[in-house]
Amino acid sequence: MEKRNSNLNIPNTLSAIRVLLVPVVIWLIAKDRMIPALIVFLAACFTDILDGYIARTYDMKTRLGNYLDPFADKLMAVSVLLTFAIRGIIPFFVVIVLAVKELMMLIAGVLLIKNGHTVPSNTFGKIAAFMLNASIASGFLYQYIAPYYLYAIYVSLVFVVAALVQYAAKHIKKCFVKAEDMDL
Repeated sequence: MEKRNSNLNIPNTLSAIRVLLVPVVIWLIAKDRMIPALIVFLAACFTDILDGYIARTYDMKTRLGNYLDPFADKLMAVSVLLTFAIRGIIPFFVVIVLAVKELMMLIAGVLLIKNGHTVPSNTFGKIAAFMLNASIASGFLYQYIAPYYLYAIYVSLVFVVAALVQYAAKHIKKCFVKAEDMDL
């Protein structure tokens, strides 16, 4: 008998909480409450680590979680960076580069799923995501560490784009070929 994981589990609940924390962080940034915003952002990052650990360790992976977890991550990152740009903390091109990258990943993801492929995250992508979150965290401290937070954001952007290039080079063919045709 095959075991079915319920969508109502701890990892998915943590991902949903992360989605709900996005407007809280944005509101705090808008009110220039950067330290409380940073604390909420870091709590959200912690839930990301925790939900993945619990899902893998206790076999609580679900199809919903496969989509909800990265959605929550991307929503938080893009929302915070967009709010930073609106407030003049970072230049808009950072948001544009990240948004284009995420759009490309979304399109590729849809094509991969349509063709029956699954592509797990890789170490380089995880490093890039960590660097992006660390650089975003530094942005909350812009008043204290300017201009160094910008350097962190630019370096993380290079890693994010490099991860996209690496991902594309490795998986672009799968976007256009059905999984069952790959071995032929």
